[in-house]
Amino acid sequence: MKTLLHMRTLPWVLPWLLVYLAGLGWDLGAHGAPPRPPSRTAIVGDGGKARERAEVPTTTAMTFGPVRRGSPVYPEQELPLRFDHGQHLALGLDCTRCHTDVERSTRARDLNFPRGVTCDECHGPQHPRPRGEPARCGTCHTEVDEEGRVLASLRAPRPQLVFNHRMHVKLGSTCEDCHGTMSKVRLATTLQLPREADCLGCHDGFTATERCGACHPTDASGRLATRAQDDRVLPALVPTAASGWGAAHDLAFVEDHSGISKANPRLCQTCHDDSFCADCHNGALRPLRIHAGDYVTTHALDASARTQDCQSCHRTQTFCLGCHERMGFGERADGAFGVGGGLLFHPEGWSGPPGMPQGHAHAAQRNIGACASCHSEDGCLACHATADVAMPGLGVSPHGPGFGQSARCMALSSRNRRACLKCHAPVDPQLDCR
Repeated sequence: MKTLLHMRTLPWVLPWLLVYLAGLGWDLGAHGAPPRPPSRTAIVGDGGKARERAEVPTTTAMTFGPVRRGSPVYPEQELPLRFDHGQHLALGLDCTRCHTDVERSTRARDLNFPRGVTCDECHGPQHPRPRGEPARCGTCHTEVDEEGRVLASLRAPRPQLVFNHRMHVKLGSTCEDCHGTMSKVRLATTLQLPREADCLGCHDGFTATERCGACHPTDASGRLATRAQDDRVLPALVPTAASGWGAAHDLAFVEDHSGISKANPRLCQTCHDDSFCADCHNGALRPLRIHAGDYVTTHALDASARTQDCQSCHRTQTFCLGCHERMGFGERADGAFGVGGGLLFHPEGWSGPPGMPQGHAHAAQRNIGACASCHSEDGCLACHATADVAMPGLGVSPHGPGFGQSARCMALSSRNRRACLKCHAPVDPQLDCR
């Protein structure tokens, strides 16, 4: 009976099994081939074209508002010209024959385009055109009316770049090093301008500086200006190319940036300040990716080992102390949430009776700033104060035997007498280390 039931069920189960295996990536058409692992370099949609991980999310433009065409470094240009670089180079012309001022240029905003008088040296006088000379504006200009007048001029907004042609030429760089081979290029556009990969060939930290601010403009704080101040509709400067720093802001960067920021905080500080991180991580609705759901049970390990900078988001003086007091980890006998006083922050015997080994004494001498995160001076004086004062303590001296006549006493007293006055009165003869 069970065998018959299985045979009746098999025709219904088999199609669903095939669909399930296909969804897992099994290649059912291969002869015994193992399942293919998902690609780590591309993200494929439902029947769409493979998309590289380094592609910037489409929400970037929506985040910064409407933007016009062009890149964050090279704004869109309008070149109503007709020109063939390959034809001119085939005649044996040098780049500086037309770009006459490029070897003296010290700024990226310099318009190093050929001037009309330079073209007249080969094409005849047109700038200005002598009387009786026929107009040949249509030879180079594409926007010309019936009477031969030019209707549109060249428009090239200044790039968001710091570059010195004269310095690079002096160091031995050639035009092909940055602009590539122009023998097959007609009218040059922003596609022939240097890309980041071209610059990093020399700016590797050895041949030339690898500091981002050497090429990208910076603001008053020294960070990179990710938005153009004179043209707010230009795209934002977002790193997209893969590099040794691993800071490509791709589709997976929202998940990976925590490890990158911990490994190299100075890299993030090149563009972002603390307020940028706090706007996301300290908002009313904090992302769940900051800490794991049960992080409260393991955060003591990170806090003790200093593997995370807790003070980037939390005030250790108030946030940590307030939580520990409410949960019963502080000096209170019972927490506000009923956890109980048995869950103490310090281990048992941390501060024992006078004359017994004291664990807290070694920690206070090593880093008393950590003690001050929770305790005030009154807490220390409550135990270490002498017994013949208005509010007597335990009369436990924090100094070892023979401290009053030691060289250490005189050294500490001469260095900072104010620390001694926390416990000793100004007329106390022990202040003189005797």
